[in-house]
Amino acid sequence: MPLLSAPHATARPPRLNGADWVEAALGVLLQKGVDAVQITTLARQLKVTRGSFYWHFENREALLDALLEEWRARNTGVIIEAIKQTDCLEDGIFSLFSVWVDHTRFDPRLDQAIRDWARHSDKLCLIVKAEDNARVIAIAGFYERHGFSEPEAFIRARVIYFTQISFYALKIEDDEDVQERLGYLNEYFKCFTGRDMDPALGAEHTAKYLKGMSDD
Repeated sequence: MPLLSAPHATARPPRLNGADWVEAALGVLLQKGVDAVQITTLARQLKVTRGSFYWHFENREALLDALLEEWRARNTGVIIEAIKQTDCLEDGIFSLFSVWVDHTRFDPRLDQAIRDWARHSDKLCLIVKAEDNARVIAIAGFYERHGFSEPEAFIRARVIYFTQISFYALKIEDDEDVQERLGYLNEYFKCFTGRDMDPALGAEHTAKYLKGMSDD
């Protein structure tokens, strides 16, 4: 005879892991800033008790440290990976461009949220500066691999990187559509490298970018 289930039994909600808490905390950080990242608020949002939090993190400070690690992994890691192995100068520059316009890879809102947080924390300010330096050094290394001398590679890395960070901070992309931005591609390339862009490679990378947008 088949067993009958208890009449009042209900399915248990899936158990949360540390990544769930980090993802929820990231959402709050982006929307309201670091002061709003509170254990009670997150527990209410996730529909669990505060005790659930302490299975994964010792305290709120540990959660904030996890947010920083997530930021490093997403936003610094993707830049380094993009230029790690490139066949030519164009490939590397366009690879950087593709990372910076794809917000599923480089998250500018997260970058700005961390920088806003750093304005009120001397410790975090030093961490942000270290990450900026790591990104610039990686880009400078890319330039060196493609024939630029050490001082010029470093300065060009600074120019391309800080230009992009300012682009996000000033919200320029809100006022500039994709076709307009792509129309400046050759001029951007020449500004960042001092060299003329191979038109065929430029067209190839533009087509890939537009195809990726249509697939999305």
